[in-house]
Amino acid sequence: PSIDPLSSSNKLTFSAGPLTGIPFAGSARHSIGAKSPLTGGFGDGQAGGYWGRELKRCGFDAIIVDGASSEPVYLVVQDKKVEIRDAKGLWGLTGKQCIDKIHKELGTDKARVSYIGPGGENLVRYACIGHDLRAYAGRCGLGAVMGSKRLKAIAVIGTGDIPVADANKVRELNRWLA
Repeated sequence: PSIDPLSSSNKLTFSAGPLTGIPFAGSARHSIGAKSPLTGGFGDGQAGGYWGRELKRCGFDAIIVDGASSEPVYLVVQDKKVEIRDAKGLWGLTGKQCIDKIHKELGTDKARVSYIGPGGENLVRYACIGHDLRAYAGRCGLGAVMGSKRLKAIAVIGTGDIPVADANKVRELNRWLA
C-alpha cells in the first residue's frame, strides 16, 4: 500500500477472463489492473474487443509487468513466445500511428495492439489504455502506469485454439441467452 503508483514497484496486470475467446455472447472482455495514480487505491479497467481473445490464442491468460525499462519498449507476444522490442520510434505517436507502425514492423495487420498515447507517456494521471482503436480501459489512470514503465504497447498474435471443456453446453447456453 505504500508504493508510489508511478514507481517501478507497481505491478501492471493484463488478464483475460475465463470465457474470453470462446464463442459465448458477451465474453470478449479483458481487464487491466494496478495501483491507481489517480486515486491511490486499486485501479481496474476493462475493455472489449479482440485483444484478450488473441492473448489466450497465444497460450496466456495474463501478463504481469513488473519493474520499468530505462528506454521505451513494447512487447510482442506470439504463440507462447514473448519478445521485448525497442519502442523509441513509437514514443510520441498517437494510437493509430503506433498500431500502423507495429503492423508494418511485424509484417502483419493481424496483431492486436494494446497501447498508450502521449497522455500515458507523459504520466497524465487519468490516461487510458487503448486496444485496436476500438476499446479503451479508461479508468483509474492505468495508461500513466504503463507510461511509467516506458511500455508503449503490447502486440499479441495468436494462432492457437482456446479449449472448451463442453462445446455443446456452450452452444446450448448461447441459444438460451439469445
